[in-house]
Formats: sequence, structure tokens, C-alpha cells
Amino acid sequence: MLRQELRNPRPDALRGAGIVALAVLAVLVGSAVFSRLASRLGALASVGFIAYGAAVAWWLLNRYVLAFVYTANADCLRVCRVYGKRERFMLDVWLNTRLAWGSEEEMKKRFPDAHVDRATRARCDLPPLALAYRRDGRPAILVIQPDEAMRRHLTGRKNKKNREEDAV
Repeated sequence: MLRQELRNPRPDALRGAGIVALAVLAVLVGSAVFSRLASRLGALASVGFIAYGAAVAWWLLNRYVLAFVYTANADCLRVCRVYGKRERFMLDVWLNTRLAWGSEEEMKKRFPDAHVDRATRARCDLPPLALAYRRDGRPAILVIQPDEAMRRHLTGRKNKKNREEDAV
């Protein structure tokens, strides 16, 4: 069984403290702005502040906390979201339903009506792989960033020699 954890690089201590300070500052500025708007908007300003706070929290979680775990065995690729230490199931791709793999653009051209799911991190150095598969009788595309061992397992290529033969 192969297992890979994909996350953005962790900030160092000084950068982490700066991120927390900027988040607190953003919430304080938002509070001041929405309290000024309360005289004109009433209760709608409170709803706006809650939405603003949720947007700041979502951005922080997505940028610094969210990670993905790819687990593959002979039959299935399981993708989970990780917030902290707990894994949350995202989807399973049964490897016998694979249709094709390659770049995201190639897969979108080949399967224009396919639903696209992403399990990638923006600041990760691994190149993305788009895996087209059949879900509920229709094509779907999963974009992930597997390491070399996981990529070989998912594409069915054993070594460099086999990849060169496929390219010919």
C-alpha cells in the first residue's frame, strides 16, 4: 500500500507569528468597519461581519492548514482532506475505472463534460497529474500531485524503460 501526504510548506516561527498577527488585525479592522456600517445597515452589518470572518478563516485554513492524503492499493486510490490530524474522506477512484491520464488540459479536451475534482496544493513542487475515470457511468477528472512512486502505480508504468517505450 502506498501513502503520500501532500501539504504546503509550513511557515517558520517568525512567519507563523506574523500570519497570526495579520489575521487578528484583519478581524479587528473588519469589526471596526462593520460597526461603523451598523448605523446604516442595522442587523445586516452583523451578518456581513460574520461572512467576512468566515472568509478570513476559510482563507487561512485553505492556505496554511489543509493537506491531502493519497492512499493507493492494487484496486483503489483514496483521497482524503486533512485539517490538523484528522482525515476527512474526499473520494475513491477504483483503478479499473481509469480512462486516461495526463495533463489537466489534455483530459479536459478529451472529456469536456467531465466533473473536475482537485486535490492539489499551490505551493507544492510536485507536478500535477489529471486522472480521468468513470464515476456513475460518466467521465470525471481528478487532479492530484503524486510523487514518483504513486505516479508509477496510478499510471501502471513500472520503470523508466516502460515509459520510454510508451512514448514511442
